[in-house]
Amino acid sequence: MIRIVSVIFFSIFLFTFFSTTASADQTKNDSFFSFLKNSILSYTSEIYNQHVLAAQTVASNTVSPTPQPTQQPPQLSEVSAYLLNGVNEYRTSLELPPVQSSEETCAFAQIRAQEISSGFNHNGFYARVNNHTIPYSYWAHATENIAQAPNYQEVVKLWENSPEHAANMRDNTPYVCIEQYDSYYAYEGMRL
Repeated sequence: MIRIVSVIFFSIFLFTFFSTTASADQTKNDSFFSFLKNSILSYTSEIYNQHVLAAQTVASNTVSPTPQPTQQPPQLSEVSAYLLNGVNEYRTSLELPPVQSSEETCAFAQIRAQEISSGFNHNGFYARVNNHTIPYSYWAHATENIAQAPNYQEVVKLWENSPEHAANMRDNTPYVCIEQYDSYYAYEGMRL
C-alpha cells in the first residue's frame, strides 16, 4: 500500500514539475505530454500484446517514371483479403478510392512480415529505401504499417486508432498489400 501511495505522489510530483517548468515553453509541454501519451500507449499495447508502428518515405529519385501498366492484383490469402477489405472499408468511409494489391507490394509485405517477427521495427524498410533496394520496379512514394496482434481481425482497427497508421491508410498509395507471419502483419503501400 505504501508503495502504491509513493508511486502516486511521485507521479503527481513529476506531472506538476514538468507542467510548471514547461508552461513557459510550449515545446517542452508538448514533449512531456507526447512522452506521457507514448508511454501510456506503449504500456497499454504491451498489456494486450499488440504493437503497431508506421513509416513513410518519398523516393529520392525524382525522374519521371515511364508510364507503367496497371499492376495485376495477385491471389490473396484469406487473411490478406480480409485486411485489405478492412482498409478499403476505412477508405470508403472517408470517401477515398479503394486500393488494390500488387505482386510487388505483396512480395515485399511477406518479406517484411517475416523480418519484423525477429525485430519489430522499420529498420528493414528504411535500410532498403536508403540503399535504393526497395523491391519495386519503380516507386515515387512508399508507406509501411506493421503490427503484432494475436487476432488478425483487430489489426485494421489498431491502425485506425493510431494517427500515423491511419494517415498511411488514407495516403495516396493505390497499391497496398498486407501479409502475415505468425502474429506479425506488414502493410506495404506504394505509388508509382
